[in-house]
Amino acid sequence: MPEFSYSLAGFSEYAIDGALDAVADAGFSCIELTGIGTSFADWHMDHGDVVPVPPTGRVAAEFRDQIARRGLRATTFHAPPRKNVLGAPTEDWRKEKVAVLGNYLRFAGEIGAAGVVMHGIPNPMFLPTGKDVATLVDPMVDAMQRSVADLVPVAAEAGVRMLLENLPYQRDIDIDIEYPLIRMQQLRPFVDDFPPAQVGLVVDTGHAWTNGDDPAREIEIAGDRLWGTHLQDVPLEDPNDNHWAPTAGDLDWSVICATLRRINYAGTWTFEVINGRHGETADELARQSRAAAMTWGL
Repeated sequence: MPEFSYSLAGFSEYAIDGALDAVADAGFSCIELTGIGTSFADWHMDHGDVVPVPPTGRVAAEFRDQIARRGLRATTFHAPPRKNVLGAPTEDWRKEKVAVLGNYLRFAGEIGAAGVVMHGIPNPMFLPTGKDVATLVDPMVDAMQRSVADLVPVAAEAGVRMLLENLPYQRDIDIDIEYPLIRMQQLRPFVDDFPPAQVGLVVDTGHAWTNGDDPAREIEIAGDRLWGTHLQDVPLEDPNDNHWAPTAGDLDWSVICATLRRINYAGTWTFEVINGRHGETADELARQSRAAAMTWGL
């Protein structure tokens, strides 16, 4: 039977103990950890561009035990986003972030996670505006290829798989170009050059529709390289990566679920629910997501 999971991104205002308790209380047995913070107590929280070195050794083992005591298991880990990308357009930026992401691959292995979600190409907010963006497309693609190649042996040693995510950036480009490596049509042939045991894909349903892509079609294209999901809902008109609970928006979840089953998806069904459409609390959103999982037979 498929496993379902809940992202701690939905509890970004909680200390780590409270976030773990809330996910367990909602009835989940698996979690996706998120990896930004300033101390061990709140390292899963977003503090801008500050990226701490994750714990290792005894401290990492204690954290794994902290998760297990609640009957939980970390199946995936979301590496720090923002500027922590594989396809940085300058070499200094790229090398710095390869080191950061390598540290999180090792940490994920120490806590027993099977996959690490990574962002490939930078959000346009971190790049020049206008036509200058077009000059960075080829350097970013080349950088992403080299970064993944650099991290394949790290992932192999850690026993985890890098999961490259579709990203909702096309609407943020202010000139008429196709932003690279943000859709499965681009990402699937990209990962074919790398070993399946170390490099896979993750489909975010809300990112897909925000880009104007059908989430079920993105799942189909990812095919047997799909090892992660971010299940979140958005409105049919003017989607904006809303991260609502499934069924709060307009996505066709019967088709999405049927497609995941049709491709024999073997990864975790992970809910990345962050915002309430009607002012729900974080705890209420987790329970709503658990209820959706039950109706899907998870």
